[in-house]
Amino acid sequence: MKRPSQWICLLSLALLCASSGAAEPGDEVLLLEVSVNGRPTDLVAQFTRRSQVLYATASELRSLGLKVDGADTDLVQVDSISPAIDLDTANAKVNLNVSARFMKTTDIESTGLTSSNVPLAPGGRGLVLNYDMLATSNQGMHTLGGLFDARWFSGSSVLSSTGLGYVGNGGGVSARLETTYTYSDPAQLTRYRAGDVINSSLAWSRSVRMGGFQYSSDFNLRPDLVRFPSPSLGGETVVPSTVDLFVNGVRQLSQAVPPGPFEIRQTPIASGAGQIAVAVTDELGRQTFRTVNFYATDRLLKDGLSSYSLEGGWVRRNYGLRSNDYGQFAMSGSARRGVGNWLTLETHGEAMRGLKLLGVGGVFNLANRAVLSSALAASSSDTRSGQQASVAIERNADPISLSLSRTQSTNGYQDIGAIEGAPVSRVATIATLGLNLGTFGSLSMAYAKTKSPVLFTDLGTTSLADSETVTLTYFKSVGSSSNLYMTAFRDIRNGSYGTTVGVIIPFGARDVAGVSLANNNGQRALAVQASRPTVSIGDVGWQLQSSEGSYHQRLAQVDYKARTGRYSAAVAQSGAATSERVGARGALTLMDGGVFASDWIEDSFAVVNASGVKNVGIYTENRYAGKTDDNGQLLLTDLRAYDVNKISVDLLDLPLTLQLDQTDQYIKPRDRSGVTVNFNAKRASDVTITLLDAQGTYLPLGSVVKVRETGLQAPVGYDGVSYLQELAPVNTLDVLLPSGARCQATLTPPARVDAGMTNETVTCR
Repeated sequence: MKRPSQWICLLSLALLCASSGAAEPGDEVLLLEVSVNGRPTDLVAQFTRRSQVLYATASELRSLGLKVDGADTDLVQVDSISPAIDLDTANAKVNLNVSARFMKTTDIESTGLTSSNVPLAPGGRGLVLNYDMLATSNQGMHTLGGLFDARWFSGSSVLSSTGLGYVGNGGGVSARLETTYTYSDPAQLTRYRAGDVINSSLAWSRSVRMGGFQYSSDFNLRPDLVRFPSPSLGGETVVPSTVDLFVNGVRQLSQAVPPGPFEIRQTPIASGAGQIAVAVTDELGRQTFRTVNFYATDRLLKDGLSSYSLEGGWVRRNYGLRSNDYGQFAMSGSARRGVGNWLTLETHGEAMRGLKLLGVGGVFNLANRAVLSSALAASSSDTRSGQQASVAIERNADPISLSLSRTQSTNGYQDIGAIEGAPVSRVATIATLGLNLGTFGSLSMAYAKTKSPVLFTDLGTTSLADSETVTLTYFKSVGSSSNLYMTAFRDIRNGSYGTTVGVIIPFGARDVAGVSLANNNGQRALAVQASRPTVSIGDVGWQLQSSEGSYHQRLAQVDYKARTGRYSAAVAQSGAATSERVGARGALTLMDGGVFASDWIEDSFAVVNASGVKNVGIYTENRYAGKTDDNGQLLLTDLRAYDVNKISVDLLDLPLTLQLDQTDQYIKPRDRSGVTVNFNAKRASDVTITLLDAQGTYLPLGSVVKVRETGLQAPVGYDGVSYLQELAPVNTLDVLLPSGARCQATLTPPARVDAGMTNETVTCR
């Protein structure tokens, strides 16, 4: 496809040859400037006129924004997609009148750079050791405890292990928590795990820990994937127009579109019930609206999307207390699939020696107003069998949100957890109500009622323990920044209750103070507290708290966030007892030939290399992250896994003699792993030269210098001065004088280590 200014030079060639395999005797090849529906495309296309009928290849028509079938080289009869053809051979122009169904659909993306159009960063390799240690002293008792998380990563593989340790006056104990190998496959949205895993569960089933394997889908490998049903938004425009998208009355995007069909993809909608409006405004200012209701929730999967999990292993016992206590071998599996945009089917099964369980359920979209879910499950063991039924409905909207769920099982119903000593609740009823009161604040209420079996081991009997509670929460903004809150609960079965009323008042950018009054079963206390959090590296935070009344508690704590981690010290008093504690939380990382100390690394991170230049500012998402160390490196934590992260360099911190190949990069790291981000710099060899002839006279104004080794050309100004950059170690200068004469010189710029520009005088002979 060519612009009009290029078509003339092609006309002679087109008259000599036609499309290979498509030309016939008598064919006439035309190069025509094309308009579609009276609108110039500013493109020239090649057509073939055969027996007064106009043809074009499928690829040529597609390049004009038209939809046609067939291979790229196939000739398509133009009047099959354009009933009216206005051909002006004298001016080499053609206008095609095309209906919207033959126009290409314009895809409107609600976000610019997404994880779908940025490649996954090459996987790094290294080690991470996270630690969270706390030393305490309380009335002669001294203890040191810690939580440790070690992991090795390489590409898409992660081997991790976590554990607890404790040592004190009475001795020491330790316990391994989890040891797991994980391999992730983002292309298939699949993870493979071996070691300690948590089996899959649905809203109506329970999870247990196992030591074994797991094969499962994981949508977190594609954060940009919309997994729940969303409205299909599109339309057609006859003339160039502007499309605006409004979600719950707030404009989310605005984009110009050409004539033809359009479709909005990846609609930015919030969870719950809402309304989307699409406004199309043409060139004359005429506007049309289309309104669509939606209900967005992760409980639903969009049509054709599936999730699954299959695991097997030995059931973990005494987690957090013992390192290697495993029970019977068990297997479980779950699966979900979206059927249409109104129904998601679910199933879950479990099996172990003496137990079989199978359940099915469905989640229904009720006319984009609410979501209804229900499930039935049955279990069979060596001694008994039973059933469980559950039903739930929820509506999340403004100003009223509510939910109600009921799960009931017979005495014989069991799952893996029940076989291992955690009985299934016989009855569970939960109801919630949320009200947005506008300027009067917000109010939420919750009701929960359960009946759970309790085993009395000494007597060998089982009874049902009833629990029935009501909770009320109120929140309101006071003034421009203060907040008033109130919470209350009541246990209807045992008569216990509690209420708290308080106010939170911020001071400045970081300081917060608050006061609250609490009554817990008649125990009253007035609490006053103030704090300053640590946000950035170098911040010093603190917390002061005092509770007076039926009980006395006081706390004073100071925190410091350093590049190497977080450190804290505190003194606490409860009644007549006083305790002191100090803590350290951070991580040690071995990667890219260096060892880095930092805050705890929960997920993805990156080692940034600035070509060995120290004290260079690095930014993540345009927020300052720190400066490079003496090796020109900086460890960045808290990156978003499998999502796009922007990392940039502060050019003002670079010496003038260095030039970067790029100032920012967009990376997509794997989870719980690190990547290396290199900003390659080359030393600039900028030189200002003064050119003299053999007699020592300045070369005349208008002379031109050409560097033979690089091809660089530069003019000569007054007093023989010229500016050259990106020079080779040795440079041959060819100079063309205004008179047409030529001379030659050799320039060898000196080696420099500091910033700045050199000035050289060169004689041209």
